[in-house]
Amino acid sequence: MSHGYYRSFTNIQYKKHAIAQAIILSLFFTPLWVSAASSETVAQQELDVEVMTVTAQKRVQNIMKVPVTVDSVSADTIKQSGSVMLNDIDKFIPGFDFSDGDVTQAGVTMRGVSSPNISVGGDPSTATFFDGVYLPRAAQNVLFSDMQRVEVLKGPQGTLFGKNAAMGVVNMIPNAPEDDTTGFIKGSFGSDNLQRIEGMFNVSLADNVYLRLNALSNQQDGYIKNVASSSLSDKNAGDAGEKDHQAARAALKWEISSRTDLQLSYDWDQLDQAPGAAIGLSPYAENPGEPFADTFANDVVNGNERRDMTAVTVKLNHEFNQQWSMMLLSSKRQWETYNRIDEDGTQNISRYLDTDNHEDSDIFYNELQVNYNSDNFHYVGGVTYSKEDVHQTTFITTTTDTAARLVSGQLNEQIAAGVRAEFATGVGVSPDDVPQETVDYLLALNGLPLEHIWDAEQWSTALNLMGVAGDIMDYLAYIGAVPAGTPLTPEIITLTGDATYDIVAQQLDIAEIFGPSYSNQMWSENFINNGEFTSYGIYSDFDFQLSDQWNVFFGLRHSKDEKDFSWQVSQTQFAQVRSGINNILFPARDQLWQSKSWSKTTGRLGTGYIINDDHMVFASVANGYKAGGFDSLNSPHSESSGEVLIDPETGKAIDVSFEPEESLNYELGYKGILFSEIRTTLSLFHTVLDDRQISKNSKPPGQNQALPTIVNEDMTIDGFELGMNWQMTQTLAAGFVTEVRNTDVETEAFYNDSGTLIEAGTAKTDTTTSYTLVADWLPNVSSGSAVVHFDYVFKENDRGLEIGNDDWVNSIPHYFDDTKLLNARISWINDSESLEIGVWGKNLLDNRYPGFVGGRTKDILGTGYTSVNKGLEAGVDIKYMF
Repeated sequence: MSHGYYRSFTNIQYKKHAIAQAIILSLFFTPLWVSAASSETVAQQELDVEVMTVTAQKRVQNIMKVPVTVDSVSADTIKQSGSVMLNDIDKFIPGFDFSDGDVTQAGVTMRGVSSPNISVGGDPSTATFFDGVYLPRAAQNVLFSDMQRVEVLKGPQGTLFGKNAAMGVVNMIPNAPEDDTTGFIKGSFGSDNLQRIEGMFNVSLADNVYLRLNALSNQQDGYIKNVASSSLSDKNAGDAGEKDHQAARAALKWEISSRTDLQLSYDWDQLDQAPGAAIGLSPYAENPGEPFADTFANDVVNGNERRDMTAVTVKLNHEFNQQWSMMLLSSKRQWETYNRIDEDGTQNISRYLDTDNHEDSDIFYNELQVNYNSDNFHYVGGVTYSKEDVHQTTFITTTTDTAARLVSGQLNEQIAAGVRAEFATGVGVSPDDVPQETVDYLLALNGLPLEHIWDAEQWSTALNLMGVAGDIMDYLAYIGAVPAGTPLTPEIITLTGDATYDIVAQQLDIAEIFGPSYSNQMWSENFINNGEFTSYGIYSDFDFQLSDQWNVFFGLRHSKDEKDFSWQVSQTQFAQVRSGINNILFPARDQLWQSKSWSKTTGRLGTGYIINDDHMVFASVANGYKAGGFDSLNSPHSESSGEVLIDPETGKAIDVSFEPEESLNYELGYKGILFSEIRTTLSLFHTVLDDRQISKNSKPPGQNQALPTIVNEDMTIDGFELGMNWQMTQTLAAGFVTEVRNTDVETEAFYNDSGTLIEAGTAKTDTTTSYTLVADWLPNVSSGSAVVHFDYVFKENDRGLEIGNDDWVNSIPHYFDDTKLLNARISWINDSESLEIGVWGKNLLDNRYPGFVGGRTKDILGTGYTSVNKGLEAGVDIKYMF
């Protein structure tokens, strides 16, 4: 948007009321969901308001005349709200949410349906595009450097956008080079040492060649201090929320002729910052049960989140004549990610666990699109092809101190079995008839179960109870370590160091029993996955204008996805330190490949009816599809032995792929201007989602550690979304967007993160509501122009849908609180439109809420954690334009 709009705001005469309305609407309504900026605008003659355009149907259209539910956020909204990523703008779009956790494992939630992103073998339910190119998993979250607008389409969009658009599409559209010499440099500075520097320069290199360069650096200190002081590493993981993210883009556009243009762009993205913080809630955490304290302790070794990503894109547009045109797009994007995070929320060396996800991937994406446009008929068709190669290594690392604790748990099972058998013999019953309470009582009389085998007192008790203490002391006497007849005591264990542990390890043939001299070393077991994914699509979409008021559209796409995927688990490197050691979390597994393909024909059918220049209604039905896949941590191997599981009927490895998602959506909508000044959009929808792929931390029998596992759910979603923009006075505008949703969920049986079997069941939420209120005011100033912006966000908590949570999760403070956030910005621009100064605040109410929950170690180590949002932020920004 031109800065001339700002200058016009200061004209206190307001000589023409309709023009003033148009200007105010164009600025103030762009922060709302209908505010897509475009180089082409269409004026509504009766209202003299600027109408924005979108490309939701792969052609430029007036957003208020598109017979589909599409929302858009403009460059002005991004600026006014201080947004730099997708999670900053979701508040302006009803039904859309983007997680604000780790950048490399973030994901879209559309109308309550989120997508698991930890597994490279799967895909999101909502497709994300940047400059027309599909972005997989870890590539989705990019910085808004010189962004023109972001469009969000809800409901199945497979016909036009294809790959994995079962619930919708997010389409980020950067600015293209233009025939002009212009630019800016902007700095934002604020709380927690925020330093955000952005710049853009556009220049004409020749009469028909244009270059556009832009860059953005976003750095900020954390907002909760990490006070971990670990003997494992000299460097801790950094403070919660620490940011260091840079991005740059160079785009060259060549207008070959009046009908043909070619654009070549290069994108660079580099991230190197603290990982998501695990705010411990266990008794072993820095602040037990207090997630909102000023400090936390994560002792993860070399913890950080990194991503190095580059992309090259070529886009060719050609008009054959006034009706026919084509677009050819080809892009190669590659990235490497590293994300080593704390998984226990403590700095207790004997309860240590971290995971480190390394992904090395690239995708080659191509699309050929053909368009035909006439007064009464519009056609869009084309083909898509993508090839993605992925390599992921998931490092699951603990300490030898924690490994010894886990071995203690395994010995407890053996000791308990012995106590049960001895008691059963004494009373003359079967061991199966001995109540567990009796076994627990007998163990407690002897100070058991074992907490840790390196506790000398507990270890001596356990050895005496196991009946091996005499043999140990006889051997120690034989080698002259102790006098004959000496009983085994804690003092003897301490005096002899590793001797008692080595003897027991040899007698029981358990090399994983080792003594405290091995303390303070690392133990890692690594999952290794490789994948080769190929996708094909062919589509056609037809739009018939039956009359000036009525149009009908329909389209079909056939998609095919082929996936080859492998699993492997390496042996722990600690086996090189102590011979004979085996994995204790997951058995080592040789590499095993599986292949599978999925195909589906999807489509849409709809109609729009323009009642008059101010009102239209539309209706549509569409189905969507997301390919099945493979869970990177759930392989066709036995959990106990690591051997390949064979299907007795086929004689082949058991198929562990998960089912594709299929969605069916019915939509009714209205778009119009009420009372000559309130722009309104309303949509009502009914969505049925079969075999939704959701990731849950699961610990089935025989598995020592809870891991993210894909579980299938069926969902039914009913709701409506409403957006209203009201020009209240010449200098005051207000906006309101809201969603109201009911959801029914049916989940298959699964084991939760504590190993408890959660039977197949259903859950139903009460009606949940979210809304955003926006107000913008143009105060009269003596020179230049000023804008005062407020937005208030309310999100009703819907965590009642989470099936299988343990009590500790449900007892997290404020876990079920509704979200309430107030944000504001005041800006001033000088008369020459060369300087803009803004003062802003976020979360002015300083409300704090817990976020995602980690419980992988809750059962085996007694630890669990959460995350928390950032409190009050404030700052200033300065922008110089030329």
